[in-house]
Amino acid sequence: MSSSSASRTPRAKSDWHRRHDLPWLVVFVIPAFIIVVAVQFYPLAYSAVLSLQDWVLTESQVPKGFVGLENFVKELSDEIFRRSVRNSVYITGGALMLQMTLGICLAYLTMGSSWRMRAIRTLLILPMVIAPVAAGTLWRILLNSRAGLVNHLLSMIGIKGPEWLASPDWAIVSVILLDTWQWTPFVLLVVGAAIASIPDDLLEVAAIDGASRWKTFLYVELPLLMPLLLLTLVFRMLESLLSLDSIYSLTFGGPGYSTYTLTYYIYTLGLRSFNFGAAAASSWLFMIFASLSIGLVFWYQRRDW
Repeated sequence: MSSSSASRTPRAKSDWHRRHDLPWLVVFVIPAFIIVVAVQFYPLAYSAVLSLQDWVLTESQVPKGFVGLENFVKELSDEIFRRSVRNSVYITGGALMLQMTLGICLAYLTMGSSWRMRAIRTLLILPMVIAPVAAGTLWRILLNSRAGLVNHLLSMIGIKGPEWLASPDWAIVSVILLDTWQWTPFVLLVVGAAIASIPDDLLEVAAIDGASRWKTFLYVELPLLMPLLLLTLVFRMLESLLSLDSIYSLTFGGPGYSTYTLTYYIYTLGLRSFNFGAAAASSWLFMIFASLSIGLVFWYQRRDW
C-alpha cells in the first residue's frame, strides 16, 4: 500500500469513495428518475393542463380551447358531483369504522399459534383474495331481494328482508357491507401481527399491578398499536376512496345516483360521456379531497401516544 493511501484518515477515505461513486450513482439514479417522471409526473401535468380546457371527445377530436377554472366551477356546482362526495364520505366512513372495529376484535379472538387458530385465520382472509368484481357479483346475487340467500335466511326467522339494491339507503348499506366483508381481513392480519410483537413483559407487569384485561388493552396495548392502526386507517381510507370495480359490479352506481362515488362519477364522466376536461378537473378535486383526508390522519398521528 502506498504511503499516501496509508496516511488517509477514515473521513478522507469516505470522501474519496463518495467522489468516485458519484458517477455510478448518477448512472443508476437518472434512469429511475426518468421513469418516475414519465409514469407519474407527466400524466399529472397533462391532466392539470387538460382540466383547464374544454374537450368533449364526441364533439371534437382536439381540445376546443382554454377555459381556465370553468371546469372546476361547474363541477363544484354540479349536484351529482356533490352527491358523489357525500356518498364517498358515507361509504368510506362507515366501512372504516366497521373494518377497524371488527378487525381488532377478530385479531384478539384468533390469537394463538395452534392449528385451529391458524385454520380460522386462513378462512377469515379468503374474502381478501377474491377479485373485487367477483366479490361484487357474488354479493349482488346474495342480496337479490327476491331470490337472494340473505333475504331467504331473514324470512326463516320472521324478518322481511329489505330491497337491498333497489332502495337508495339500503344500496349504500350494501356497498359498506361488501367493503367490510372483503377488507376486514386486512386489518385482522396487520393488527394480529402488531399484537404478537408486543413484549410479554409489559403485559405481565400490568397483570401484576392488578390491571384488568380491558385496562391492559386501553392503557398498555392500544398506545403501542395506535401508530400502526392509524397507518392501516390511511391505507384502507385510500383504497376505499379509490374503489370502483366493486361498486360497478354490485350497484352500477344506482339506483339513480345513490351509490355514485367520486371514482365512479369520474369514470362515467370520462369514459362514458367522454368529457375529458371535466373529468380531469374532477380528478384533481378528488386528489385534493383525498390528500386533505389523509393529511388529517397523519396530523392526528403526530400526537404523543
